[in-house]
Amino acid sequence: MMRNTIPILTILVAAGATKAQYSTDWISTFNNLSGYNSAEDLLLTDSGKIYANGVFTQVNTGDAFIIGYANDGTELWRNGLPDSIGRAWKIFLLNDGTLLSLGDFEDQSGTNDVIAQRFDTLGGLLGNTVLNSPGFATGDDFADAVMDGSGRIYLTGTFMQSGQFRPGLARLDATGMLDWWQTYPLQANWNGLGKALAVELIDDSLAVVWTRNGSSYTAALGYDSAGNHLWTTDLMMSTEDNNKAMATDGLGHVLVGGRRNQMFNVTQLDAAGNVVWSTDLSYPGLNTVSATIRHVSCDANGDVYAVGEGSYQQGIPGPYYLLAKLSRNGHVLWTDTLNGGAINYCLNLDYALLHGDRWTIATAYIHSRLYEYDTTGTRLLHMNWNVPGAQLSNVNAMTTDGSGALFLAGRARLAGSAGDGFIAKLNPISTSINDPLIGPSAPYPDPVNDVLFLPGLPDSGSMVQVLDPTGRVVQRTTVNGTLDVRALPAGIYWVSAVGSTYGKRFVKQ
Repeated sequence: MMRNTIPILTILVAAGATKAQYSTDWISTFNNLSGYNSAEDLLLTDSGKIYANGVFTQVNTGDAFIIGYANDGTELWRNGLPDSIGRAWKIFLLNDGTLLSLGDFEDQSGTNDVIAQRFDTLGGLLGNTVLNSPGFATGDDFADAVMDGSGRIYLTGTFMQSGQFRPGLARLDATGMLDWWQTYPLQANWNGLGKALAVELIDDSLAVVWTRNGSSYTAALGYDSAGNHLWTTDLMMSTEDNNKAMATDGLGHVLVGGRRNQMFNVTQLDAAGNVVWSTDLSYPGLNTVSATIRHVSCDANGDVYAVGEGSYQQGIPGPYYLLAKLSRNGHVLWTDTLNGGAINYCLNLDYALLHGDRWTIATAYIHSRLYEYDTTGTRLLHMNWNVPGAQLSNVNAMTTDGSGALFLAGRARLAGSAGDGFIAKLNPISTSINDPLIGPSAPYPDPVNDVLFLPGLPDSGSMVQVLDPTGRVVQRTTVNGTLDVRALPAGIYWVSAVGSTYGKRFVKQ
């Protein structure tokens, strides 16, 4: 697909920097092939060092831990909580250059506690901050955390207080020490449960906690920076227990995603807790009865990018993903669908990344794949990617560096319930031709399996040639409006009409 036509000579010789696909530079695994192991969050520093935390099984228990890597993927050190029945899935670089890893664990009394561990960059443990509700065998579970502009951490979780499971909010100072900790008493209509899911900040002065009650309906709780509760907004929206269906737009609002009226839904709230807009979403012909938004992010303009997971459909291999872009005012700009929602989630669910003018999404059902779109909804990339030897590779976190390289952290699923944690670096492959843009005469279907229709050709019996991302001609033939591409390997290609300015991009799957 493309946005305008480009002379064939330009297509052949221009040196562009268009990112067509990725090649794997390296993969580093935990090398633990039994038990439950998973890399959950990922941090890339300016020095090129990489840090990941997650779950590592030692003997019979899963432990919260953190690993440091060199920029070539070589493991430098690992540390954490041995024999802790622990989990970690958020990591931050503090102002003083130390690392803060957050999660929860079970102490020797059988009580589950939230923990923040501070490490130096050589793996030395500098200190712990533990949030443990009063009482015996209380269950405190970590959910999510966010850093403000001063380096302070706001964390949310579910805490046992006065016999109730309550959503809570705590603030840690810039060294990881506890400033304050609050829990929210349940309302009567919450059916005895308040489960914290995610937290976001508005202008560093307001923290908004996203929660689910015992009826699976959701509410947003607003707190000032001193921990004072300001407002509660109940919404007749259902959601799943994941920490990425919430985002801030940087313009004084938060966005939350879930399910309403048996449809996908995204809702925007302002700093006073008022609903600014609420948009239901669906895709023609696909069932949305159990659909829910799983991931929300925003660009610098306040436009919203949402990934939803739909239910199993007849004729579709497994669940499906709905992709949607909404304007800052809640209007749907475009939608698309992908096969293979990742039902078997881990802890940190950050499998979609908005970077520059690109949106990258990882899926893992039957096949593990990476997709990439530009902000206009053009699918630029559709490639299989998997840790060698794994059945599937669940991506839990993604980030990029200044070169456009993509870094992944996740869990390589092995036989049965076993899995190994991994991090990986993928380098962008630059094309040697400029990337044509979509126009009204875009080829279809895109991506294509066998026959590509080419509307807008100058005349019947046109001689066309197909180029790969390096500018090499891989196919040359005469066509009458259709092109047989079954012999081409999967990838991105450009088709051009010889002797004219017709040039179009397409994806072969």
